[in-house]
Amino acid sequence: MAGTVTIVHNRNGAIGRIVATCTGDASDGTFPATALPPFSGRILALRTNPGATAPTDNYDITLVDDDAVDRLQGVGANRATATSQEAAVVYLGTAIHPPVAFDETLTLTLAGNSVNSAIIVIAIVYAAN
Repeated sequence: MAGTVTIVHNRNGAIGRIVATCTGDASDGTFPATALPPFSGRILALRTNPGATAPTDNYDITLVDDDAVDRLQGVGANRATATSQEAAVVYLGTAIHPPVAFDETLTLTLAGNSVNSAIIVIAIVYAAN
């Protein structure tokens, strides 16, 4: 069975959360690249939670914009296979969170997994405009 990514987008006041439940391909463990629903604001944090069928240790997540830039600023690299993790998303050496415009297309990609049918739940938390 092909890999899947199911997206749920919730916003409560000034804080939004996009949750992607990702299941790897049953034969090769890959995940499809998936466009996120549109939103505007500043990306605050990346949260990851490996599922019961955990992915390969040190798998990578990127959130690529129209210019092929990783809007997660690299914090999605080398995620843990056994524990949930949260990382602030800021420009290197600053406390500034990357802005996102409503008309940008952001594509979620996962790489470095070789576990068939691995499950990963990813949450992208943002401050809405």
